[in-house]
Amino acid sequence: MKSQTFLAAIALLLVTASLAAQETPSFLSDHHSSPEDRQAIEQLLASYTKSVNTGDEKAFAALLLDEQIPFMATNSLDSRSTDNKRLDTHQYEDFRQAVFSSDKKYEQHFYNVRIEQDGRLAQASLDFVTKESKSQKGGYGWKVIQLLKVKGTWKIASEFYTAYPLPSNSS
Repeated sequence: MKSQTFLAAIALLLVTASLAAQETPSFLSDHHSSPEDRQAIEQLLASYTKSVNTGDEKAFAALLLDEQIPFMATNSLDSRSTDNKRLDTHQYEDFRQAVFSSDKKYEQHFYNVRIEQDGRLAQASLDFVTKESKSQKGGYGWKVIQLLKVKGTWKIASEFYTAYPLPSNSS
């Protein structure tokens, strides 16, 4: 048994070493991006938090490719993927109702924003904190937002995020 484990470890080491030894073709690192596109994406992200903070549903919806985009917190994966049903990642309506149709007002801030772009495709990954304005209770997590440039304008094509309750000492 020990010899099988040892052989498996050696095989894994060899496969990993051969993958690491492959040189990446130089043209793969040449993503097509521009300072103007980066600025437009940064502006979209600023509009995102502004619309959440002001409760402006129309402004937020204007950032989306459409309201049927994949939009989901990963903490709902277990509860939504039971009974062999197909996983529904199109949960923007749940977000819309919670943020824009409730009597609550929210404050959302983005941190550690990383933007990658290649032509008309981009993604922003970031950390976020969202608090209910009155109680200051809320959550935090990490988002990955995929963007498409359509007719010269960047639009959110999908959003997936983790969500955790804020620590009690996060004021």
